[in-house]
Amino acid sequence: MKTTDELREGFLSFFEGHGHSRLASASLVPATHDPTVLLTTAGMQPLKPYFLGAETPPNTRLTASQKCFRTTDIDSVGLTARHLTFFEMLGNFSLGEYFKEGAIELAWEFVTEQMKLPPERLWATVFAGDPELRLGEDEVAIEHWQRVGVPVDRIRGLPRSDNFWQAGPIGPCGPCSELYLDLGPELGCDKTTCGPGCDCDRYLEFWNLVFMEYNLHGDGTLTPLPSRNIDTGLGLERGASILQEVGSIYDTDGFQSIIGWVAEETGVPYANADDATKAHRVLADHGRAMTFLTSDGVVPSNEGRGYVLRRIVRRAIQHGTRLGLEPPFVANLSSVVIELMGQQYKDLVENAGQIQTVLAEEEQRFARTLRTGMKLFEDVLERSPDGVSGDDAFKLHDTHGFPLELTRELARERGLAVDDDAFARLMGEQRTRSRAGRADEADQAAGFALEAGFPTDFVGYEKLEVLTQLGAHREIEDGLFLGKLRESPFYPDGGGQISDTGWMENETGGRAELVAAFRLGDDQALLFQGTGFAAGDRVKAAVPWSVRFPTQANHTATHLLHAALREVLGDQVAQAGSSVRPDKLRFDFTYGTQLTRDEREKVERLVNEWIFDNLPVRTFETPIDEAKKLGATMLFGEKYGEIVRVVEVGSVSAELCGGAHVRSSAEIGPFKILSESSTGAATRRIEAISSGAAGAYFFEKEREATRLSDELVEERRSRAKLEKTSQRGGSSGLLEQVLGDVKELAGLNLVVSSAGELDADALLALSDQVKQKRDPAVVVLAAVDEGKLNVVVNLSDAAVGAGANAGEAVRAACAVAGGGGGGRDNLARGGGAQPDKLAEALAEAERVVREALA
Repeated sequence: MKTTDELREGFLSFFEGHGHSRLASASLVPATHDPTVLLTTAGMQPLKPYFLGAETPPNTRLTASQKCFRTTDIDSVGLTARHLTFFEMLGNFSLGEYFKEGAIELAWEFVTEQMKLPPERLWATVFAGDPELRLGEDEVAIEHWQRVGVPVDRIRGLPRSDNFWQAGPIGPCGPCSELYLDLGPELGCDKTTCGPGCDCDRYLEFWNLVFMEYNLHGDGTLTPLPSRNIDTGLGLERGASILQEVGSIYDTDGFQSIIGWVAEETGVPYANADDATKAHRVLADHGRAMTFLTSDGVVPSNEGRGYVLRRIVRRAIQHGTRLGLEPPFVANLSSVVIELMGQQYKDLVENAGQIQTVLAEEEQRFARTLRTGMKLFEDVLERSPDGVSGDDAFKLHDTHGFPLELTRELARERGLAVDDDAFARLMGEQRTRSRAGRADEADQAAGFALEAGFPTDFVGYEKLEVLTQLGAHREIEDGLFLGKLRESPFYPDGGGQISDTGWMENETGGRAELVAAFRLGDDQALLFQGTGFAAGDRVKAAVPWSVRFPTQANHTATHLLHAALREVLGDQVAQAGSSVRPDKLRFDFTYGTQLTRDEREKVERLVNEWIFDNLPVRTFETPIDEAKKLGATMLFGEKYGEIVRVVEVGSVSAELCGGAHVRSSAEIGPFKILSESSTGAATRRIEAISSGAAGAYFFEKEREATRLSDELVEERRSRAKLEKTSQRGGSSGLLEQVLGDVKELAGLNLVVSSAGELDADALLALSDQVKQKRDPAVVVLAAVDEGKLNVVVNLSDAAVGAGANAGEAVRAACAVAGGGGGGRDNLARGGGAQPDKLAEALAEAERVVREALA
């Protein structure tokens, strides 16, 4: 095990050999169950539904190599030997099964026997205790580290800030324990206190084991979780730097081919100078990051994860240009990444065309900004050689689109500072102006509607497409205009339902896209992007069915969810906000505690039962007093007129609502709660899906269930194959054949035999039968399956006590056949790619066992 790919595969195969199910990496874009982060930042993040009990995992033991991205390290990339934005996190996870002892034993076995790290250079840290938490030092972890072979003088207690993990201010938490590698005193600080946790570079942390066993409450108290879980993380790139004995992550094979391409394209070697080294590292890291982000569907923009992508693309362009790369080069940089990592991540190859198109367009967009901004930055320094004022930084950013991050970085390289405080003040003032500008835009719309002299008749409850007249038109700027229709199908934002999207066409072929819809009491004005329109035009205005129908379904589902919450939790539940969109719904409500699993299931079941009942949805207008008599639900603090619109769903729900709804509950389709969380004091939030989004969700779950079912069927076939083979009877029976190969060795029954053609699971089951019938026994079996060699070594306790080790025997045997394996002292298995070496493999395993028992 030496390369990055070998470490990844070796880790996953090792834990598969210990009963873990291998999971494919989840996307860098978090699933809808986790709206708390922009991007996936940790290996356990995609598994949150399993840890929280919201979903059933495929196995209680899991392992994965998860793609991760951390935005906090963007500015540090290039400055150090270890900082990355994009990385892979190797992890093994136990959901209520093994705990500290198992996690520590598995970690130690992997690092010492698979990675072959020298035990005398390994240190462990444990939680030192914390009086606020009323927890002492983690003596259990200390005991287990000592048991696997770490002397007590290489076990160090660290405080809560280092060795206690928690998901947030409240919730699941627990102590953690980390493995460190001593890189040698020459990298140390010579302090007598130097050790793991020291700020010097001598001790490298590379594997964190989290013991998730407590629930942290708002008052600071801890209570035990219903089940104790394990979450570990070994950074793939950091692990590779250890195996390859290099001082920097960027010196590993996972980066050197990218850095080699940069050096070849620019003629500037990686180690030419500090600035060159930094630029190479930035291009290597950001090249990987932008490729994976784009492959996972992120596109550059000015907010959210799109802004993260834009920021790293532009930072890479800046460093590449300064190094001598001739634009355009970003798409070519991504091609190097795809070639390097496409074998492990097939989606990179599948999405290569889209990746390169998106990145090339962003590079083209930024090229002019960069050229202009660099010149302007130099002009700033000529005027102000002592530093960059907040006013200059703001002008570069606001007027010319030059990112503040680049201004900071360029200034830092010259030993200068940027006045961040003044910049932040100016940005705040701009936001205030922007908010005022939006208010001005709404004011313009209101004045425009008043001047038009007629009200718009909203017909969007009944029609999504209407032939009407553009009764008023006002140009705002080139291509952007305010419009007022005589009849409009467009729903303006209100009542929790977002504005429609749509378009308008006239008889001369002009087309305009709806940009915004302004609600003006019972009236509306619209903002369009397009040309070729004038007041008096006959137009067709339309809302796409694919947008409106799921919005309507989600809106009616929101009403049913509200009713179900009140029925399950009580009438104290009150709506505190909502957002109804085509893709999902969000419902905020007043309630003091998290829903139990039973409560959540009851709510979801009730909503689906009401949907299945095909309840009629009726809307009508009535005086507000009459609505109150009918028991219609009203939003606390909302202002209502004398006449209100009521939406009834059968006899289940009646609410005051101006939104769009389906005609019957059955049109909603399936309903699924994705998450339930806290948004503040005594306020909870549910996110859910319905209609086509829920159908797609369940379809994906069915595919996953089918895959697991196929695996179970295959396992049963393997066992049936073994039973059939073993029950042939007489001298031809496989079990009898194997049992006939018994020899005596050191008071044990030694069975070394070929089992013909059997898969790995059937071979393991056969070895258990042989051991049971010949106990105390040393069982060494090999078989061929689909052109590959399978080997298993199964030892009685007496054999292990006498010095035999199954793992050592399997590794030696499989090495003969060009493969590998591993396991515990008493049971191990593996394989090889050369089945013709079966006899030699058995002989090698027997030799290792005999030497151990001699």
